[in-house]
Amino acid sequence: MMSWLPIVVIVLAVAVASVRLCMPPRPPRVRLIALLVLQAAAAALLYFTLHPPPRALQADTLVIATGGASANAVAAIPAATHLRLPEAAVMREVPAVPDLATALRQHPGTRELVIVGDGLPARDRGTAMPAALRFIASPPPRGLVELHAPPLLVPGARFVVGSRVQGMSNVRVELLDPAGHRVDITTPDAAGRVHLAASTRDAGDTQFTLRVLDATGKVLDQLPVPVRVQAIVAPTLRLLAAAPGPELKYLQRWASDTGASLQTGIQVGGGVQLGDAPAALDAASLAKLDLLLLDERRLAALSSAQRGSIAGAMRGGLGVLVRMSGPLDANARRALREWGLNAGGGERTTMVKLPNVDSGDGNTSNESAALTIERFNLSTAGNDTVPLLHAADGSSIGGWRAVGQGRLGVLPVSDSYTLVLAGHAQRHAELWNDVLATLARPLPTAPLAALPAWGWANERNVLCGLPVRSQAIGADGKRSELLADPMAGNCSGWWPTQPGWHTLVAGQAQATMMLLDPAQARALHTQQMRDATFAIRGSDGPGNVIRVDAPGTRWPWLLAFILVSGLLWWLERRKPHSPAPAGAA
Repeated sequence: MMSWLPIVVIVLAVAVASVRLCMPPRPPRVRLIALLVLQAAAAALLYFTLHPPPRALQADTLVIATGGASANAVAAIPAATHLRLPEAAVMREVPAVPDLATALRQHPGTRELVIVGDGLPARDRGTAMPAALRFIASPPPRGLVELHAPPLLVPGARFVVGSRVQGMSNVRVELLDPAGHRVDITTPDAAGRVHLAASTRDAGDTQFTLRVLDATGKVLDQLPVPVRVQAIVAPTLRLLAAAPGPELKYLQRWASDTGASLQTGIQVGGGVQLGDAPAALDAASLAKLDLLLLDERRLAALSSAQRGSIAGAMRGGLGVLVRMSGPLDANARRALREWGLNAGGGERTTMVKLPNVDSGDGNTSNESAALTIERFNLSTAGNDTVPLLHAADGSSIGGWRAVGQGRLGVLPVSDSYTLVLAGHAQRHAELWNDVLATLARPLPTAPLAALPAWGWANERNVLCGLPVRSQAIGADGKRSELLADPMAGNCSGWWPTQPGWHTLVAGQAQATMMLLDPAQARALHTQQMRDATFAIRGSDGPGNVIRVDAPGTRWPWLLAFILVSGLLWWLERRKPHSPAPAGAA
């Protein structure tokens, strides 16, 4: 595109100089014409030195070798130019370039780009590329090629870690806790995917480990799993029951272990109630609770005013759980219908097996005895309800529905305490932690709650949705401010150089993120590069041969400008010969 500003400036300069030459005393006519012509020529040459005319080039193929590319694979591709990125191995007669953008700038006539190897690192994936792009990938990596770490958790929460094993058969995958004890183990499915579960303890950042084992127990690959547990204000619970029982005893123990504040009111007949002093079920007292637990008989005994107060509290965020210790009577069903939940059945009980998660002894729970509890045949389907828990066969155990900002749930289980008696206290705690996390009053949204659990060290990471003036604190304590780009969806580019835990700060809020060393997770890193490169790949075949315009060469115009300017300078300063005086000898 022609730039008009240099033309205007040069024309004005020539015009001013020409006017000066034409003013008296003017040089001789022939000399004046020569000076004017040379000035115009010098001006034109100066412009073409600054903006040389483009030259037409025939577009060609550029081959880029990335990490994992072999010299034979690169040499087998016919192309005018072969280059390699810093991650590629040294190859004879294949020069290195610092990045893909530099390679494309050096070869503006590229019509097709061929990438060979493991794929482009994050540094190069944002580069503008030709429409014709081919990716000749090296063999897929073997090992753990995916990592689905849990989101930000609360103490006592159960979590699931997902991954995928590629290129390995007859293997098992185990999950180790920070102390190195096995907490779960499984075999990959037909697609190589695995899901392993564990539960958190206290608040803080911990590192679990995924390992792939062969038939002899040899470790074939492993990945660190970041688990972030955020301290929260202890929830406030109120437990109301129509009669004492072992289920209530172990519920109270569970609440104590989780640090929850528990108010109890257990009737024993004759108007006598065990536990705390009776509290009114009014708006003021319910607003202080996070979860209200009722059995079916206390639910049936609620007055109309109490049901109205609880409904209003649920719309404001309160969670309510109806725990069944027996069948629901007509009053209990009527109360649930008033709150928007229609419950059917529930007169009979069956034994149901829970998903095996932890045998309680640190060994694989998939090989442990079945974890069975008693379930009422209650149905809540068709009422906009969501399963509260799941059995091992995938069937639902109870259900819940939203009521305003709060939630109402029904748990048709009367003997979860038997898990503790059978030596599965951890599974009992996980069951009730899941119920609490699902139904309790929602916690205030943390500004950094959506931060990913992990990223890569020595590579560009993209963080989106961060508050203004967020900062990253490295393992060495150094701070760097993250500047969001409004044109990129308010996402920030972050290039940390150290692996390990890093802290992101936004005002008073903090969250952590683990950065993995690519050298310690080669299969995962390679697979991510492959997937990202395939995602940006253009056409699989070469395009039509075209001609492109590239900037012309500057030096001939500069040389001509110097010659003309030198002649103009000499001509302007050359003094004309004066005629000899008359009578001189």
